[in-house]
Amino acid sequence: MKLRRYQAEDRDAAAQLFYETVHTVNAADYTKEQREAWTSGRCFGDL
Repeated sequence: MKLRRYQAEDRDAAAQLFYETVHTVNAADYTKEQREAWTSGRCFGDL
């Protein structure tokens, strides 16, 4: 595994990974409203 610093072109992949993780892996841990709030896209707007 090679680690590197975040690059602007990583944004879409990171956002998709976050969304899928919240809505699949953690789906049983949070309500639908919480999952939707976490994945509204606002947190990635300034990256």
